[in-house]
Amino acid sequence: SLSRAKIQSTDDGDMKHRACPNEKDRAKWKKYSAEEVARHDNLEDAWVIIYGRVYDITSFAITHPGWNNAGQVSTALAIVRNLGKDCTEEFEYTHSLTAWRQLNDFQIGVLSLEGEGVDDGEAVEHPLPSWLPHEVVNFWKTYNEGLTDQLCKYLAAAGYPQKRNAEKESKESKESKSRTR
Repeated sequence: SLSRAKIQSTDDGDMKHRACPNEKDRAKWKKYSAEEVARHDNLEDAWVIIYGRVYDITSFAITHPGWNNAGQVSTALAIVRNLGKDCTEEFEYTHSLTAWRQLNDFQIGVLSLEGEGVDDGEAVEHPLPSWLPHEVVNFWKTYNEGLTDQLCKYLAAAGYPQKRNAEKESKESKESKSRTR
């Protein structure tokens, strides 16, 4: 959880999310514990913390061009490495103002303060910003495929094994067996 001392009041346009949310901003959002965020640490359910704000970046992470473009694979791996964690420092260091604006569309809550109630365990629909399909080549195909067997094998070999959605894993396994017959 976040200490109340770290909260800063910022309302300067595009920069407002580059500091912890103030009390007024916090009141608008669900509250999550760091433990809850840590449970969302894979591409099929991808949350991160940046400046005390909780973001569900699943739709972005699973469709990142780095999975199909060797020139961007290190960026895609950096995303996976930070899932379920506070990645404020890395995000701050590596992202443009455009990325900061886009990040706003993925916010689902804030990190709970010490002694504050939490909304842990509640189902959350993964945000899908309207601009995202226009930013990614073959977005809908990639989005609908989700975490493929090939990507799972690659990530496991890179040291980032993924937990799979059991229903999807079973469907892919059946489809694979029917193709080999």
